Amino acid sequence: MSGPERVLIRARAVIPMDRKGRVIRDGAVLIEDGAISSVGTKDAVREPHAKDDLVIDEPYGLVIPGLIDIHVHLAQALIRGVVPDDVTLLSWLRDWVWRLQGVYDAEDGRASAELCVLEMLKTGTTCFLEAGLHRRYGLDGVAEAVTRSGIRAFLSKKVMDLRGYATVENALPEGMIEDGEQCLRDFLEMRKRWAGAGDGRIDVWIGLRTPGAVSDEMFARAAQLADELGAGVTMHLAEVEEDLRYFASRGHTPSSFLRGFGLLGRKRVYAHCVWLGDRDIEAFASTGTSVAHCPSSNLKLGSGVAPVVAMRRKGVTVGLGCDGGPSNDAYDMVREMKTAALLQKVFHGPSSMTCWDVLEMATVMGARALGIEERVGSLEVGKRADVVVLRLAHPSVRPFTDPASLAVYSATGRDVVHVLVDGRPVVLDGRVLTMDEERVLRNAEERLEAVLRKFGPERPAAPRDP
Repeated sequence: MSGPERVLIRARAVIPMDRKGRVIRDGAVLIEDGAISSVGTKDAVREPHAKDDLVIDEPYGLVIPGLIDIHVHLAQALIRGVVPDDVTLLSWLRDWVWRLQGVYDAEDGRASAELCVLEMLKTGTTCFLEAGLHRRYGLDGVAEAVTRSGIRAFLSKKVMDLRGYATVENALPEGMIEDGEQCLRDFLEMRKRWAGAGDGRIDVWIGLRTPGAVSDEMFARAAQLADELGAGVTMHLAEVEEDLRYFASRGHTPSSFLRGFGLLGRKRVYAHCVWLGDRDIEAFASTGTSVAHCPSSNLKLGSGVAPVVAMRRKGVTVGLGCDGGPSNDAYDMVREMKTAALLQKVFHGPSSMTCWDVLEMATVMGARALGIEERVGSLEVGKRADVVVLRLAHPSVRPFTDPASLAVYSATGRDVVHVLVDGRPVVLDGRVLTMDEERVLRNAEERLEAVLRKFGPERPAAPRDP
């Protein structure tokens, strides 16, 4: 994947996220050989002169670092709108999501991944952490499609060896069960083949299934393997109260359980964490363990409100995650920032979560959680050029006043017009350059119909008008 050697972006404002609260009015960003070489006012940033250089002028543009989504289910984009909207998590998973995903084949998995990545790129996500891929989704096909798209990605192979969820035995349907040894072999093969692909944009982690689906032995082996290879680990944790009952039945809290297997520390990212207690928060803070906060998903499934304010005050690295198609129902990090800010204000007051706080969570903290804060997450000289430009032209984002406030509270991902990853344009004027949008959308429709046919006579009813 190649691009221009130099790109100059000039805009109404630049928010570099190099230190809290800094806005460069009439700003510019110069990118050379995939890295940021200059950030400042238009007058201070020199113009490139080569005929092949790309110059982007946006009179009502806002430039921000690429958004980082640290909890994504690629396979769930395909079943958006199929799963009922008004059920609790365990029923939602056991009766719908797992059963639908349990009939996927590699074509379905790739189609869903492509749809998901297409949406993420068009709405300003430049980097994401996949929650955990089942081998039935076609691991190589998914990885190849993600790599080809130009996005930065951390792909996790799901690891499990039991069939339960928390205290519920045999919760997983047959189609979603995997052999533990095969899971580890698949992870090792996937990491060997894909880690470092795409000029270093791709990494491969371990995605543990939730407690109840992973034995103590497998938890310990996974932690040891991750440490040996320098890989990260991600898992859903304390998402609902049922999870706490499982930990209590083992004589633990979430953090003490993880600590026993060596699963606290850097490059350990736990999604949701709605029901963490004070001791858990202290343990996460002291070990550098990170949290993926997924406010839209937690709200829709009625899972609860994560103690994000308390986590941040104690120094826990908290990033943002959109989660999946049926639980969000979008992979739009711009929209997710607003939800994250508003949710905490309800419980802790209007100043408890500012627009700057959530911008930090969506950029700097996401990069820190993934262990790549030295490379991306802010617009600073020497860092890789993962850059997003919003065009604040719609009536909903005018007049052009406070850029940070407009980005979080007024904009949506549909205001994104340009996206660069590693300095290479992947979206220009709202069009994705690395994917055939028409083909991806058409294929997604066809593959969903195939999934529903395979689901059989008990297939979910088609959505009905009220």
